[in-house]
Amino acid sequence: MAIRLATASFIAIAIPVFLGLVFSNVKVSDLFASAIAHAPGLEPSVTPSTTAPPKICTERFQVIFRSETDPFANVSLVLHQNGDPKQCGATGSGSKFHSFLFQNYVNYKNGACPSELSKYQVESLLTKTFSQLISTCTENRREDKGFLGFCDAGKDKTPIMLDHDRLVPVKSELMGTSLPCRFHTREGLRISYMDQLTGFASSPPVDCEMVDVDDDNIQTCKLVEQDSPPSEIHLYAVPAGRVFMFAPDHVGEIFHLDHVNGAEDLPIYLKVMSLEPRVFDVFNFFSREESQQLVDRAVAEKSESHRIKRSSTGASGYNINSRRTSESGFDTHGTTSTIVKKRCFSALGFDEYLDSHGDGLQILRYNVTTAYNSHLDWIAPSDQLAHDYESGGVGGNRFATILMYMSDMGPEDGGETVFPHGWPAEVPENERLDKKTALTNLRESPNGAVLKEGSWEESLVATCRSRLAVRPHSSRAVLFYSQHPNGEVDNKSLHGACPVLSGVKYAANLWVWNTPRQGFTGAPIKESHRKENGGNTVASPTIDEFQRIKASFVNSGQDEQMKNAKLHFEDQFWGDLGPNDPALSVNTYEGHKWNVFVEGKIVKTWDISEKRGLEQKFTI
Repeated sequence: MAIRLATASFIAIAIPVFLGLVFSNVKVSDLFASAIAHAPGLEPSVTPSTTAPPKICTERFQVIFRSETDPFANVSLVLHQNGDPKQCGATGSGSKFHSFLFQNYVNYKNGACPSELSKYQVESLLTKTFSQLISTCTENRREDKGFLGFCDAGKDKTPIMLDHDRLVPVKSELMGTSLPCRFHTREGLRISYMDQLTGFASSPPVDCEMVDVDDDNIQTCKLVEQDSPPSEIHLYAVPAGRVFMFAPDHVGEIFHLDHVNGAEDLPIYLKVMSLEPRVFDVFNFFSREESQQLVDRAVAEKSESHRIKRSSTGASGYNINSRRTSESGFDTHGTTSTIVKKRCFSALGFDEYLDSHGDGLQILRYNVTTAYNSHLDWIAPSDQLAHDYESGGVGGNRFATILMYMSDMGPEDGGETVFPHGWPAEVPENERLDKKTALTNLRESPNGAVLKEGSWEESLVATCRSRLAVRPHSSRAVLFYSQHPNGEVDNKSLHGACPVLSGVKYAANLWVWNTPRQGFTGAPIKESHRKENGGNTVASPTIDEFQRIKASFVNSGQDEQMKNAKLHFEDQFWGDLGPNDPALSVNTYEGHKWNVFVEGKIVKTWDISEKRGLEQKFTI
C-alpha cells in the first residue's frame, strides 16, 4: 500500500514569518550567485569543521530520524515533479537510500555531524541523496543536469523568494553548486524534519472516502487505516523559487489535508472538479458564522480605500470595466479575514503565513444583473509598470485563487462562477448542452427576462449553463490555479462571475502570489525599470492608511510553566512558542489580539497598539 494521504499527526509546524528581508541595491543575478557562493554546501568545505567520532555521528543520525534501524528497508520513496500525478522516479525498496543519506549527512560540514538540522539543511540533504539514486526526474530545459537540473532551473527561471539566502546549495561534479528542491506530500505538507519520513514509513496508511456532505458543506470522510505499513512513500519535488501545487489525477479525486484545520477545527478536504483548468471544491474551509462575520464587516466598512464600491480592474489604479458590474471592497486585517488568510496559505502548502504573498481578502457583492465577464486572475505584464509580472521567469503574479461564497443561490438564481474551458463532471458527454440551446432555454425561463436580449450578460449566462459552473452557497469554497507549476500562465483558468438573476450574492476571494506582490519588500522589478529604481531588483514597500506593525513573539525560557506555550491569533493557532522554538514574526495591526495558550488555557494576552511603534517585541 502506498502512502498518498498525509498520515502523521505529530508534525509541529512552527516557522517564523520573514517579511522584512530587504534585497534592495542588489541585482538578481548577483544575489543568486552570492547566495550559492557563500552558503554551506553538502561537500567538505575549505575550512575544516570539528569532526565528530563515527559513533557520535551514528547516534545523532538515529536521533534525527528517531529510528535506530533503516526505516526504508522495505519502503520505496517515489518522486513526482511538482504538480504532476505521474511518478518520475523511485529509489526502490531495499535501496541504499538510508546509507547514502547517512554518508551525505556525515560529509556535511566535514564530518561535524550536527545534532539538529534546519528545514533548509533537510531539503539539501534529500536533494543530494535523490540526485545520486534517481536520474529520471529531468523534465525541463536542463535535462542534461539530471534531478539537480530540475531543482535548479537557472537564474533566469528561478524567482528570488524571501528566504532565498537561507537555502543550502548542493555541491556535485555534475553542476558544481546548485539550489535544492523542497519536498511535499501529496497533500502539501512540507518535509521539514527527517523524522517525518520515519513516521510515514512506520505508520499504516489511511484511506479517505467522502461519504456525505450536509447542507453546510461539511464533509463526512470515512477514514480506514490499513493493516500494514506502506510499501511506497510519494513525495513531490518543488524547484527552488517555485510554489507547491496539487497534482490531481482524475475528476472526483479526494485530497485529505489532515494537517490543516479548517472551520470548527475540522480537517480540510479537496475534491477535484476539473483537470484543465485545475479546479477543486474545498470542504470545511470556512463556516457559515465566519461567512456572516465577513459580510457584516464589509458592509460596515467606511474607509474610502476599503469600503464596498463599484469594482475596478487592472494593476495600475482604479479602473472601471464595463463588463465588471459588481461591487467590491477589501478586508485586509479584520480578525476573521486574518484567520481565513492564514488557513488559505496552510491549505496551499505554505508552512508559514506570508502577508506579502497575498492580496487583502476581496469582498464582493452582486445585485440582480451584475456580473464579471470571463477573465484571468493572472495580470498581464505592461511596459509602463515596474513590477515584473512574468512569473514564468523570475517575476511574480497571482498563482492561486480561493473563492468563498457567503450567499445561498438556487438553481435558477444565477451567480455561478463559470470556467469556459471546463466541463461539468456530473453531466455525461452526450448530454452536454451547447451554448445555443442554453441561450434558448434561458430566454424561455422566468428569470431570463431580467437580462437584455443580445447583451454580454445574457451570453455569459448561456456559457454558465453549458460549461463548468460552481453554484454558490454560504460557506462553500473553490480553489483554482492561474499558473502551471513552472510559473507560466494557465490560459484555461479563464473564469467569470455569472449574472445574478434573483437575490443578492456575497462572495470573497483571496489571490495568492508566487512571489511578494508589488509594494512589498522582495517584489521583483523588471530589468528595464531597475535603473529608475536606483538599480534595485525589488520595489520599496509602501505604507497604506492601515499601518502594518511588525511584531515578534519569543519565549525567554525563564518560566518553566511556559515550556509548552502556543501562540494564537484570537483563538486561531499560529505557532509553537516553546523556549527552544524560533521567534514568531508577523505583520499585524492596531486592535489585533494575540493570546498565549498553555494546556488549552489562555495565560497571556497582548493587544496590538500603534502607540508602541511599528516594530514591537513580546516576550514570555
